[in-house]
Amino acid sequence: MSNLSILTRLSILSVVLLAILIGSNLFLDNRLTQNARTIANEAVLVSRITTANAASKSFGDLKFWLADLAVSLLTLSERNADAALKSLQEKLEELKVYDPDRVALIDQELGLLMDAALLAVDAYTDERRVIGNSLMAKARVHIQAIDEQLSSIVDELEAESRMRSSAGLASAREAVTLSHIIIIVGAFVGLLLTILVLRSIRTPLSRLVTAMRSISKGDLTVEIPAAGRDEIGEMAQTLALFRDSLIERDRLAKEREEAQAEARGAQEKLLEAIEAVTDAFALYDADDRLVIANSKYREMYEHLGLSIERGISYEEIISAAVEKKMIVAAQDNSEQWLKERIVRHRNPTGPYEHYRADGRWLRINEQKTADGGIVGVFTDITEAKARETELGEMVDRLAEARDVAMKATRTKSQFLANMSHELRTPLNAVIGITEMLEEDAVEEGDEDLIEPLQRISRAGKHLLKLINDILDLSKIEAGKMELHVESFDLAAVVRDCVDMAAPLATPNNNNIDVSLPDDMPRMTSDVTRVRQVVFNLLSNACKFTENGTVGIAVTLTDEDMIKIDVSDTGIGMSPEQLERLFSDFSQADSSTTRKYGGTGLGLAISQRFCRMMGGDVTVESTPGEGSVFKVSLPREIPSEPQLGPMEPTSTTRDSADGKPGEAMESGGNVVLVVDDDPVARDILSRFLEAEGYEVATAIDGVDGLEKARALRPAVITLDVVMPGKDGWTLLKELKDDPALKDIPVLMVSIVDDKHKGFSLGVADYMTKPVDRKRLLTLLERYKLNGSGGNVLIVEDDGATRQQMRRVFVSEGWRVREAVNGRAGLLLVQDAIPDLILLDLIMPEMDGFEFVDSLKTIPEGKGVPVVVITGADLTDDDRKRLNGGVEQIIKKSEDGAPAFLEEVRRYVSQHLSARTATSGETE
Repeated sequence: MSNLSILTRLSILSVVLLAILIGSNLFLDNRLTQNARTIANEAVLVSRITTANAASKSFGDLKFWLADLAVSLLTLSERNADAALKSLQEKLEELKVYDPDRVALIDQELGLLMDAALLAVDAYTDERRVIGNSLMAKARVHIQAIDEQLSSIVDELEAESRMRSSAGLASAREAVTLSHIIIIVGAFVGLLLTILVLRSIRTPLSRLVTAMRSISKGDLTVEIPAAGRDEIGEMAQTLALFRDSLIERDRLAKEREEAQAEARGAQEKLLEAIEAVTDAFALYDADDRLVIANSKYREMYEHLGLSIERGISYEEIISAAVEKKMIVAAQDNSEQWLKERIVRHRNPTGPYEHYRADGRWLRINEQKTADGGIVGVFTDITEAKARETELGEMVDRLAEARDVAMKATRTKSQFLANMSHELRTPLNAVIGITEMLEEDAVEEGDEDLIEPLQRISRAGKHLLKLINDILDLSKIEAGKMELHVESFDLAAVVRDCVDMAAPLATPNNNNIDVSLPDDMPRMTSDVTRVRQVVFNLLSNACKFTENGTVGIAVTLTDEDMIKIDVSDTGIGMSPEQLERLFSDFSQADSSTTRKYGGTGLGLAISQRFCRMMGGDVTVESTPGEGSVFKVSLPREIPSEPQLGPMEPTSTTRDSADGKPGEAMESGGNVVLVVDDDPVARDILSRFLEAEGYEVATAIDGVDGLEKARALRPAVITLDVVMPGKDGWTLLKELKDDPALKDIPVLMVSIVDDKHKGFSLGVADYMTKPVDRKRLLTLLERYKLNGSGGNVLIVEDDGATRQQMRRVFVSEGWRVREAVNGRAGLLLVQDAIPDLILLDLIMPEMDGFEFVDSLKTIPEGKGVPVVVITGADLTDDDRKRLNGGVEQIIKKSEDGAPAFLEEVRRYVSQHLSARTATSGETE
């Protein structure tokens, strides 16, 4: 047994005892399971006996009530007989599982019994007693048969129950006897095995203890018991190793003395190496005492009057240096500097530098050693610092030069922006007066003047395009060009650009070939910039091609990039011409400029737009064969703030009662309510529906934009604070969409501070020179009852006022004019106009000041203001003018009358204007 480990022996003992215990338990469990099964079967038999007895009782009740019915003919007896029959049938149904044949026989006899009994009852009822007695006698035969069958079932079940009870008792007695035998045998086997295991452990262990006592007394020659395979054998092996190690210790003591002598020689060599290092070196122990230092380190502190030797602390050295004012940084606050330096010395965080009073710069690099000491290297970097100072002065000079260049760039961009206004103002007069003269010439039939006037108009519009291109370029260079990201149909944009380019292709006898995929997905980008790029490339291709073909092909790559290839069969370009193609104010060569004209800005601006959107424009060309311009743009670029991709515009909307998918007629009497609060949506919807309006609702900014595009409502009520896309972001997108920008918007918001209000905003804005068609469209919006009203023109330029007066008068409006904002306010106070046209840049009081002052006039709050300006509006300007907000109304969840009255007034006003305009158009 000594070949087995102690753990194995104990494990075997435990397993045997556990097996005996588990075996006896399993045996008893098996017997108990059998007995439980027997008892369960007994319970089933008892249940069947009970059911059979109940069936017998129910049959007895049935016999009684049938006999009573035959004698008394009472309805109560008939009901009781039916109840007894039903109970009997239920019990027979339960017994059918046990003895289906007898139950079937009983059912048959029961049917015959009931037929005979009921016929007897009928005979008694008809006073045919002889027939009744005969039928009752026949029924008694069936009763006797049923009684016999039920009695035999009960007898059989009782006999079977007695037999099973006897078998169960015998099995239980046998199980008890066997369990006693198993317990006795198991106890004997376990005791015997325990004695053997303990004996196998105790005997070798006592011999091992004797050997250990001898070794502890110094007897290294004692005999150690032979090592077995168990734990005691391992202990014997360990004891033998211990004895051998004591013998080896004596031998190693001699060798250690020899090694120490060699170490002292190596240390002397290390000290020589440290001394040869060009930098100062020092090693401190865990107690911050100097262990080793070279002469360079001692020279650093030679003027302190200290002996820089082994055992001196670093705190003593650095304190003396501070006291002698050797360190410049420590002279102002020596105690604080000394405290911080000691902390940094004991917990080094990396190299650092300090300046000494003797004019030297030191770089100090300290590191902790494994035993908690500090090793430091001190490098003289005085020369490097001098070169660094020279380099810093050079960097400062370069920075000054850069600032001058950037200031010049900003000055140039500001100059261009200012000049755009100064140039647009006279252009407004040129184009506007030319259009008026052209109208007069057409009315008078003066053919000699029409063509020159048209030439002047074309030249003015060409100059306007040049100004716009230069302004775009200056905004890009100044970093002020912004992208307005939205989801749009790229295929529709391409088709629009092809339609616009068609008049350019016709004079040169060119064909435009369009290739668009059928499943082109929507694009999320700046639709204005994409349209500008595509049209620039198409117009260039038409201009440089004669009697040929201009092609545009759109594809979607696997990398989710949109590829737009614009090709032509025109003059082509050489490699030298391609190198300067995308430079500002540059064309292929001077001959191209003389023949075809142009400023050389279109391609440069297009390329910069593409790069702003995360793409690029490249070109491939062969002289005499044509060119292919390849535009690459990401299908989706993130908007600010990130809103995620917008879903395609739906063609249906939720109806007023919330049923999705019902189509609603565009415009008309529709009001779109955009609010994330369901209570507010419900209040506004119920209120507006009660007023006779059709109401569509949207739960957030994305949903609101989709439904605005699908429905084109007459008025939009818009919540300011919404998750994701808030009201101001949605308002900007509405005003950037040409199809939606004329829809009046009522801002409906909760104001937390009762002293904080929202100002009345402008209704729209236009840029100079004034587009006649655009102005006429605005007039149609604001006509009252189909005719013109009172308009106030606030404009410092006389030519612009004259042009707008002419348009308004021709449309039936009554016109008043003011040369600046201050004069305009006086006219508003004198008589409230129906519409105000406002220039932004004016003397004395500009347009912004006018809008702010207009808010102080109570009657002027509802007057729509259309801004007409020659300057580009920045985002700050748009926010200041509220981006086209008709009115901002404070809302309340309880639908306060004042709030709802404001909504009613503004919705009614704009729907009336829309209805009047529709009637005039028809």
